[in-house]
Amino acid sequence: MNTSYRIDLRRGVESSAEAQILGHRPQGIQLEHSPDLNVARAEDGKVLILGDCFPYDGTKSPFSRGSKGAAEHVHDVARNYWGRFVVVAHDPDKRLTAIYRDPSGMIPCYYAVEPERVVVGTSAVEMTKVLASQARIDWMSVADCLMASDLREHRTCIDQIIEVTPGEMVVIDTDGPHHQLYWDPSAFLGRNDEYSFEEAAENLWKVLNQVLAAWCARYPRAAVSASGGFDSSAIAELATRHGTVELLHFYTRSPGGDERAYAEQLANHLDKTVRCECSEADSIDVTENRSGFRPRPSACSFTQVFDDASERFATAIDACAHFNGGGGDNVFGKLHSAYPLAELYRHTGLSRSLVSTAINICDVTGVELWSVFRQAAQAIWNPGRIAASWPRQTELMASSAISMASNESHPWLQSARSAGPGQKQHLRNIARGIATTDYLNIRSTRPTIYPLLSQPVIELCLSIPTWFWFMGGRDRALARTAMQPFLPMPIINRSTKGAFDGLLYQIFALNRDQIFRDLNDGTLVSHKLIDMDQITHLQTQDAISASQRARILQLHETEIWCRNWC
Repeated sequence: MNTSYRIDLRRGVESSAEAQILGHRPQGIQLEHSPDLNVARAEDGKVLILGDCFPYDGTKSPFSRGSKGAAEHVHDVARNYWGRFVVVAHDPDKRLTAIYRDPSGMIPCYYAVEPERVVVGTSAVEMTKVLASQARIDWMSVADCLMASDLREHRTCIDQIIEVTPGEMVVIDTDGPHHQLYWDPSAFLGRNDEYSFEEAAENLWKVLNQVLAAWCARYPRAAVSASGGFDSSAIAELATRHGTVELLHFYTRSPGGDERAYAEQLANHLDKTVRCECSEADSIDVTENRSGFRPRPSACSFTQVFDDASERFATAIDACAHFNGGGGDNVFGKLHSAYPLAELYRHTGLSRSLVSTAINICDVTGVELWSVFRQAAQAIWNPGRIAASWPRQTELMASSAISMASNESHPWLQSARSAGPGQKQHLRNIARGIATTDYLNIRSTRPTIYPLLSQPVIELCLSIPTWFWFMGGRDRALARTAMQPFLPMPIINRSTKGAFDGLLYQIFALNRDQIFRDLNDGTLVSHKLIDMDQITHLQTQDAISASQRARILQLHETEIWCRNWC
């Protein structure tokens, strides 16, 4: 299994004899980790970095020279490095532990605190093995997860297990844990508002190229999931410049899920071949949830087929890692709202560019011009209505669960209360993208890298005017312009995207009776989280919409996750 670790930190002073008996690292630290995670140590082993650190300034060591306290080392790493990493510093004498998780979120990070220990890790199953208390499901958190599956709150679905959100520092002392957003995304919002569109596109290409160079130096042979879309094509093209790349494409037999023509066009452009795998529902086991060991139900049943084929492919080509274009829509400003028009007005006042930008938004969203101006005007004259909220899905939920839903938002949005509405939407989209990085290739021995969610890319994209993403009536216009010289124009100009609705339909059709039976006899209904009357009504219908099928599958996946812990 990739990207897994558990750190057992003893609190209080222990004798050297006790440490030897317990097999602990010096100063009460015991570490287990998967081979793909590099480990660096400082301060006699009291400071650990797990993962991949890349310096902003070209320095090589992730630790500054000179003797420093453990917490100061954490600050140095968080300030000067990007990548995918978690830093843990432990001072048992002071009963103090500091944890930092980098903003990309590519390495999960959870912790639990007991009087005599702090446990940090990726697997709730492994963490609870060393905890004194028995693991129990937090059913209200399960309900929140069903209503906002892409919102990462501190509370997880397992009591006592707490998440360190991306960019966050947690200090645990004798008074308990204290969370602070060390990497504050609001500091980057609008930082480069004076860029011209051309300058922004040029800088974006430079950052993307530098980021892929760093990832390819660390993982020189990558299996790239090439969907045929813009984002994964950009990853493949940039990675080809710096390392060895092999392409894998998934398709289904339904017309909307067959993108082989685009994937093959990319392969021809890069002078490569692409392995095309047909995804079939009959190889999927709906009674299995591969995220069962995590403190939240994050895995989807339909991705089992992708995971298994990806692992076979990566093994055959001896890949170091999987590279994925996930997060591109989120980072590259696919906003589909008129909020950037409101931000342009605040930046320039009345200007000719307002009309052209409004038309660009119409072209991207398909919304009429008057609707664009109306939404922008509401954002300008009544900005208080544009809250740092999170969309919640209440379909098929029990009314009691809905009434007790958490109103907590993401820490990033809490820090950006004064930001423009388009900036808030962009920030929320990026947070949602990061939340989806922990379910693909869970069982693989190789990590999955999401280069577009790397910290330098996020920081630059947040700093750029939001209206640039609509330029010329194209969504993600800035990214398309940056990559235009390097990709085939049909891929650069793609305005549609393939979907796996046909695969979901097959899964549902093959397992319909099993799914409804599990829900009817399950833990979600027994804890009054879902409305079984509505679900039973759907069961009697011959025609169920695609969104309803997807929702029922999500409920069932969560049901299976819960059964792992009951």
